[in-house]
Amino acid sequence: MTEDRVQVYTYRWFLLIVFMLGNVSLQVMWISYATVTLEAATYYNVGEFEILFLSTIFMIVYIPVSFFATWFINKFGFRIGVGLGAMINGVFGFLRVFAGPNYFLVLFIQIAISVSQPFFLNSVSLLSANWFPESERTRATGLSVNSQLLGVALGMVLTPIIVVTYNLEVMLFIYGLYSLIIGIIFVLIARDKPPTPPSLTIKTEKTVLKGSSRLLFRNKQFLIIVVIFFVGLGAFNMVSTYIELIVAPRGLTAIEVGNLGGLLILGGMIGAILMSTLADKLRIRELLIKISLVIGAVSFFVISFASSTAMLYLFGFLLGFGLLSVGPVLLEYTVDITVPVPEASSNGMLMVVGSISGILFILGFEGFTTPSGDYFPALMVLSVLSLITFLLSFFLKEVRKEGI
Repeated sequence: MTEDRVQVYTYRWFLLIVFMLGNVSLQVMWISYATVTLEAATYYNVGEFEILFLSTIFMIVYIPVSFFATWFINKFGFRIGVGLGAMINGVFGFLRVFAGPNYFLVLFIQIAISVSQPFFLNSVSLLSANWFPESERTRATGLSVNSQLLGVALGMVLTPIIVVTYNLEVMLFIYGLYSLIIGIIFVLIARDKPPTPPSLTIKTEKTVLKGSSRLLFRNKQFLIIVVIFFVGLGAFNMVSTYIELIVAPRGLTAIEVGNLGGLLILGGMIGAILMSTLADKLRIRELLIKISLVIGAVSFFVISFASSTAMLYLFGFLLGFGLLSVGPVLLEYTVDITVPVPEASSNGMLMVVGSISGILFILGFEGFTTPSGDYFPALMVLSVLSLITFLLSFFLKEVRKEGI
């Protein structure tokens, strides 16, 4: 293979689609209990907290396993690295149905499934760099990220429909079989790199985490982004996990809860595409960050008091838009304000912060309700925290590159 010979292959899109389908499966596994918390608690004969923990464990496991997954992928390549994650997800996802009502066995299986998550999430940019030309890499990466949101949306919407129509075991079987099939397909068709590179410039980064960390945490702009990420991603993970418990006291059925969860993710997917496009075209990221944050803060305040299904649907959609649309813009903004720190270090640090906040928010808000069981106090705290992040965004400064 010579440096002056480049070629792109149609196969890159097929590989991306299979990778996305694996990502969808992984997210469905994570969120599969969130919209049927009460039904799952009855099935496994445990409390609500134990069911919530089945989702929380994904964030807990991600933090330590992420470092190993990155090392493993760098050493053995995309195919073996992600292939290992795909098979772990597929095999243990399929075994979950055979655990029956044994909660501790299911918890062990959920831990095993969660080990596969970093192998997918840490390979998004590697797939884009190995197979796509520079003119398509942002699109390819965006599709991979949106597949995560699609998986969460499908898990929220389909799970209560399947459970209400059939039962919990049928849901587990369908998701498990899908994960196993996708895992096998990925292992059979995946390749590390094309025969010839898709671009003359393939970017590789080697990061010294210690030095990068010192530079990051001396950067006041980055510290503001850390707070925004901490609150935003933590709030999203908390709401996604607690969604049935939050709205059940307001009269929503299981299917309506699933619809609300789907609208939450749909708002995020539309917002991420819209805000990313505007950021690239208009170069006003600092303003777009403010807009996203104020939409999220207002939506939290309204949802805290809303009781009608229509209002919850509308502001659930807007909440997803506000919380998730800011993500891609923040990541791009962070890369510029933290130069010369490599992108992998700055963005990786934000993802770890988001995982930590997700754990703290989910565990910290457990049972933080009124005497009647309404999560109004927790929602008000999240509303205030969201308002604080909006105010902090006024301290961010627009970064403009020369020649743009």
